[in-house]
Formats: sequence, C-alpha cells, structure tokens
Amino acid sequence: MSIAKIVNNQKLEKILINLINALRINILMVDIHGKALLVPKTMGFGFYASSQWGILQDIGKPDFLSKFKIDGNYSKAIDQFGFQNFAIPVAGENLNIIAYLIVGPVILNKHLEQAQYQTITKELNISATEFQESLNEIRVLSFNSLKTILDLLFELSQYAVRIKQVEKPQPQITHSIFTNILELSMNIAQAECGSIMLLNNITNELSILASKGIDPKKLQLSPMKLGEGLAGLAVQQRESFVVKENDNNRISHLLKNPDLKCSLVMPIIKKNNEVLGVMNISTREGKSRLATHSQEMLKNLVDITTGTFNNFL
Repeated sequence: MSIAKIVNNQKLEKILINLINALRINILMVDIHGKALLVPKTMGFGFYASSQWGILQDIGKPDFLSKFKIDGNYSKAIDQFGFQNFAIPVAGENLNIIAYLIVGPVILNKHLEQAQYQTITKELNISATEFQESLNEIRVLSFNSLKTILDLLFELSQYAVRIKQVEKPQPQITHSIFTNILELSMNIAQAECGSIMLLNNITNELSILASKGIDPKKLQLSPMKLGEGLAGLAVQQRESFVVKENDNNRISHLLKNPDLKCSLVMPIIKKNNEVLGVMNISTREGKSRLATHSQEMLKNLVDITTGTFNNFL
C-alpha cells in the first residue's frame, strides 16, 4: 500500500475535518518518520498554533515519534504541561505500519490546579495570558470518551485503507464503526441508552445493529416499520427530532418510556438523500447535558454521524 494513496484519500481528510470541528481536537497524520503527511486546514486547537509550546511543535523532527510510548492499543506522549497526545497506527498490506494519526493535546479527567500551571509557565518563561487562552481550547475528556474517540479513529483509518485496496464495490462498514460512533455520541451527550438501526430498503423495516443501555427484551422485538415510533417517523420524514419530558407537541406522545427525560433521534442520510438508518440516544437524567443542551447536541451529533458516513458511502 502506497502511503501516497492514503494521503490523497479525500474521504479520510473530509472525515478528519468533520471530526476535528465536532470534537474540537487536533487530528493529523504523519509518516513512520514523524513527517507531516495530512494536516487538515481546520487544525488549531490548544497548542497546535503555538510553535514554542507542546509536543506538536516537534512534528517532522527525527525524534518526534520517539516521544510516544506504547500505552494499551496506542502510543501516548505526555508533555511538560501534563497534556496527553496519542499516536494511532495505520496499517497497510501485511499489517505493516505505514503512518500514524496524531491526536491531541487533550486533558484526561481534569485540569491541574491553577497554581501548578502558574509554576510551569513561570519556569518556561511563557506568557500566563497566552497560556490560559490556549488552555481554554483544550478538551477535557473522561477515559471512556477518550478511548472511544481513539478506537473510532483507528477503525475509520483502517476502513480508508481497505477502500484503497479493493475495487468496487466498496468494503462493508464494520459493526465496530457503528458501535464506536454510538458510544462516542452517548459520551458527548451524557446519555445512558442508545441504538443505531439500519434500514432494509426491500422490506422498509428498521432493525437494531448496535445498542447500549437498552433492555435486552426490547432487542428481541420484531423490526420496526417506517412511520412507527420516533425512529420510524424520523426515517420516513428524513427529519431529526428532540423530544423532552412534558413537551406539548405533535410527537411528544411517541416518548413512551416514562423513565426517559429526553431523546434525540437522527436519521443517517447519504449524499443522494437515501437513508442508511437512524440513531436514537436518550437520558433518564433531567439535568444531564443531553436534556439541558439538546439542540446543541443534536447539531453536533448530526455532524459526527451523517458527516462520517456520507464521506465513506
């Protein structure tokens, strides 16, 4: 597999741009020597734009990748500020590593105390004001959210490689890509349950492909017809819905589970306006991010789901 084929893969670049904008985390690709190969124009969160700060300033230097040490399935580098950067291997034919996706910087769980940052900036002779401005741009993630993002990027990069290895028809999207997108969406929205259903264009029925936090008995139910329930209505009308507890509108009666406080339902639509399926995520907590920022969440998650699949299908 030629590395040029990966770098010139416009679909992968569009997906990275989509995810960078939605997640507000830098993602770029380097070769096995640490030289930049693919740097989306939308980059610039945190310390990326500051040449004197952070690990990303060393991209292209011979020792760049040596800063990363294996940590589970990926490699991790922690800089002098305590920020974490990750290297995700991209394997070509014969499983040989041909590139790395670099992700970061991010903060795991919480910031350091302000006094600790002040000590670091003073020692490094860094402007406290400029540092704070950059610090505010760096995402703080839980371990589960971070793992889901890295796993999804790994799956998407490998799918991009498979597309370049075969002629049409394109290889089928793996179940794990759907699962990771569902888990990422639930983590971002602070939701406890969710599912992705795929549409059978022959029978016009929706069947659950991936789910989390749903009663196993419901997973055994017959496929859903178009127009049935929130998911069937969203697909039929090609429209996303936000449904909250005690809403007084034309679809509020479809939120039948009394335990749910808020649900987001989003059809996954291809560029040709054909519906691939639908994602439904819900919360039982009235004060969760999903319930209190549902419209913001809806736009963010539509960008992630529809944008990702549109660029591969």
